[in-house]
Amino acid sequence: MLVSTAETLAGIRDLLAAESFDALLLDLALKDCQGLANLAAVQAIAPRMPVLVVSGNAAADLPAKAATLGARGFLNKTAPLAEMKSAIAVILEGGTWFPLREEQGEGLASKLSPAQLRVMSELAQGKSNKLIAYSLGLTEPTIKSHLSAIYRALGVHNRSQALLALRQGADEAA
Repeated sequence: MLVSTAETLAGIRDLLAAESFDALLLDLALKDCQGLANLAAVQAIAPRMPVLVVSGNAAADLPAKAATLGARGFLNKTAPLAEMKSAIAVILEGGTWFPLREEQGEGLASKLSPAQLRVMSELAQGKSNKLIAYSLGLTEPTIKSHLSAIYRALGVHNRSQALLALRQGADEAA
């Protein structure tokens, strides 16, 4: 596994031109470029590169904005190492990682049961129905039933819309 670091967007550009990487962990605070402009620039350079955004900015709308720009995941810099490892593993497997935060879960709690919230938390980690079932000790048909109920409760039609509702707040997405 090749691991490299760069402190600037120009450095990232040089690394991506010289080497092949499976994923990119992108800090939004580079020396020569700040914020989501970093992500937009990386997506222009390497549009198929899975990007996990790592930021110290706790703005509630930042993960959703990063997802809109093509990020496959978002973590706060204060996340435990185990969570970062899990996020990288999920992204390398083709999933997404936008963990359910407590303040997001509170808005959904009135619309979803505790079991449905657990399913949404697993869904936010990019897991398939099969993996969600395994993680929660349930069957796939039960997960599908929970997802159908979640879609109805949030006023959405699919898992992507449910995740968007999770990121933006159920009231905004419904």
